[in-house]
Amino acid sequence: MKRYQPAAPGIVLALSLIAANVSASPRELSTENDGAINCALIQDGIQRLACYDAQTDPQAARASADEDSLEQAEQDADALVANGTAQEVVAEGDLDDAADSGVVAAMIDNYLVAEKAIFSFSGGFLTHRPNYILPLTYVDSPNAGPNSPRLGLAGYDYKLENEEAKYQISFKVPLLTGIFDNRTTLWFGYTQQSFWQVYNTKDSAPFRETNYEPEIFVRQRLNWDWGPGTLSAVSLGLNHQSNGQSEPRSRSWNRIMGTAAYSYDRWLFMVNPWYRLPESSGDDDNADITRYLGHASYHAVYKLTDNRTFSLKLLNNLRSDNKSSVEFGYSFPMGDTLKGFVQYYNGYGESLIDYNERIQRFGVGIMLNNWL
Repeated sequence: MKRYQPAAPGIVLALSLIAANVSASPRELSTENDGAINCALIQDGIQRLACYDAQTDPQAARASADEDSLEQAEQDADALVANGTAQEVVAEGDLDDAADSGVVAAMIDNYLVAEKAIFSFSGGFLTHRPNYILPLTYVDSPNAGPNSPRLGLAGYDYKLENEEAKYQISFKVPLLTGIFDNRTTLWFGYTQQSFWQVYNTKDSAPFRETNYEPEIFVRQRLNWDWGPGTLSAVSLGLNHQSNGQSEPRSRSWNRIMGTAAYSYDRWLFMVNPWYRLPESSGDDDNADITRYLGHASYHAVYKLTDNRTFSLKLLNNLRSDNKSSVEFGYSFPMGDTLKGFVQYYNGYGESLIDYNERIQRFGVGIMLNNWL
C-alpha cells in the first residue's frame, strides 16, 4: 500500500491550543509516529476518520491495491498487535488515570498532527480560542459613562442592568501550509465577544458592546523538550480589535502579537506579548490603552481530569501605577454531552469600551470548547 505522511498543520495560537477531545496517557500518545496510532486516540468519530483518511489516502489505495500491498497491510496490523500498542490505546485512554508526566504536551501534539486532516475532511472552520455562552452574568458596578482621552465622556441611551449575557465565538481557517516545512501554517483567525443586556426588556434588550478581533498569523509546531516540560508552539501575527461603534464610543487598536506555549505535566502555560502599532493622535480612540492592559497576557491552564479544566488569565501594565487584571474559568461535566462553565473577571480590558474601567463580573453558562 502506498503511504505518505500528511503535512503537519503547525502550532495553535495561544488561544487555540487543543480544542479536540483527545484522551490518553503520554505513553500512548507517542509523537515519534504521526500515523494510525495517534488517529486512534481521537474520540470524535468524524475527526478520527479524517485523520485516518489523510494519512492513508484511501482512494489511491483502493485504486492501486494488489496482492503485495494487502500482504504489507496485514504485516503492519500484526506488528501493532504484537507490540501491544493497539490494545493499550483502546484500554488505557482515560486521562483521569494517566500519569501526570507529559499529558498536556502529548494532547497538544496529537491534535496538531490531526488538525489539517480534520479541516480537509469537514471543509469548515476549526476552533481557535474557547467558545462559550454565559446566559447570566452579574456586574457589581456597570460603567454607565465610558470615556477616553480623545473622545471624552460617552453614555448609553438606557439604564445599564447589573445582569447581562456574555458569549465568545472563535474560529480559524488555514490559508497556506508548508511555508518553511510541514510544521508551518499561515492562519486567519476570528474572535467575537459580545455583552448583551438581554434582561433589559424595557429597552428592547440591546447589545451593549461587541468586540471584533480578526487576525492573521504564522504558527510553528515545535514539540521541543525544554527543561522539565515541552515548548509546544510559537506564533507571530497581526491582530486588529475594535468594537465597531461610532464616536464617542469608538474603540480600536492594532497589534503585532506573538505566542509561546509551554506544557508541563497537566499544565499549559502561554504568554502572548504584543506591540501596539502607533496611530496619529487625531485618530487614536484609546491612546492610553497600554497603561491599563500592558504589553502581554499570561495564561495558565490545568487539566484536572478528562472533563474538568481550570484556566487563569493575567494582565499587568508593569508600571509604577500598577494596574492588574485576572480572569478565572472552570469547566466541568454537565450531563453526558454538555460542559458547564463558571467565569470570574476582575480588572481592566474585559471589553474595549471599558478598557480603562475596573470591572468585576461573575458568570455561569456552557463551555462549547475549551483550551484542553
